[in-house]
Parts: sequence; C-alpha cells; structure tokens
Amino acid sequence: KIFLHETMNNNNNTNTNLPQELNSILIGIMLSDGGLYRSSPTANVRFEMSFGEKYKSLAFHIGELFKDYMSNPVKPVEIKGKNKVYINYRLKTKTLPVFNSYFEMFYKFNHLTNKYVKIVPDNIIDLMDPIVLAYLIQGDGNFDKNRNRVRIYTNSYKKQEVENLALAINTKLNIYTAPLYDRKDQWILTIGAKNLEFLRELVIPYFHPTMYYRLGL
Repeated sequence: KIFLHETMNNNNNTNTNLPQELNSILIGIMLSDGGLYRSSPTANVRFEMSFGEKYKSLAFHIGELFKDYMSNPVKPVEIKGKNKVYINYRLKTKTLPVFNSYFEMFYKFNHLTNKYVKIVPDNIIDLMDPIVLAYLIQGDGNFDKNRNRVRIYTNSYKKQEVENLALAINTKLNIYTAPLYDRKDQWILTIGAKNLEFLRELVIPYFHPTMYYRLGL
C-alpha cells in the first residue's frame, strides 16, 4: 500500500506547518534530491524537484502528495542533449510561508562563495523516522547485489554531516548504518545484509512500487 498523507484543504496552505506525515516526506526528499528556493532573505520559499524520465511514476506520486501547495501539476520538460532530447518531470510548488522553516533547516550561507549550501540539519536525530528514511532511499538509495546491502549516496555532504545522519538512523530506527569513504573526500552510507529485512519491513509501506528495486525487491 502506498503511503498518502491526509489531504489538506486548499485554504490551509498558508499555514506555517505541514501535516506530520508530509513533514517527514519533505525532510526525506530534501536529504536527497529536493530543492528549496527563496528569491530574497525576506521572501517566502518554494519547493522544487526534477525527475528523470524513468522516474515519471514517482514524480506524479510526489506531485499528488503536494498538490494542495501547487498551482500546476507535475509537467514534462524537454531537455536537449547533444544527440538526443530527454524528458524530465518538474515539480514546483507555490511560494509559501509553510516552506520557510525548511529553508532555514536545510541551507547555510557560505560567505566565501556568497551562496547558500544544502546541509544535513543539525537536529537530524530529532527529525529521523521511517518515512524520512524511506524517501531518502527512494531518492539516493542503491541496492548492492554483490554484498546484499543498501547504499545511500550522500556524497554532497561533509563527513561530519554523513556521520550525524548515520547516528540518527542508528539511534532512532535501530538500523546499523555506517559511513563509508567513497572517493575524493566524499562519504556514503551503507546498511548491511544483517539489517536488510528489518529495513525493508520498516520503509516499504512508504515506498512507491516502482522504487522497490532500491531495496533489492
């Protein structure tokens, strides 16, 4: 059964809090491929995400979850490559105060580059739950058949952030998760064979069926 949040009334989408389940979904997505955008320090924030062509079903699933915060549904966009035209699916919400706190949670201003950088929230241990982990794996997970384990590609984060994320999964979900050096000072997470069945039982209720393969199913 695919997890769906309780539908919000359109008149409520200016609230400053998402429903609890949708809050966890957004945190999991933001730990992977989601993005939040703010045009100025005092502006409200929008949530955006782009999906490759083979993730069309997941794109529309997530679009359905966030439909009360969107003016337009998920739409295909043509991306012209050198020898081929690719189709991406774009999700974009309205700019709303409900997303402001997530921007503060996931972005830190880098004064050297004069840009905001996405981070693992400092309080990730308080935010972690099965839904967060499910959407993180659907975004950045990979099943390693040779070692019967799940890898989570957290390469964009600093080592300390990856360690904090591993600690949150270990502590809150009782799933042993280890940081692993990948390359060029980049770190990923691994969940080994001993924890695989428990992991599957925990997160599968929140997985879209097209993403089961990321759990080796």
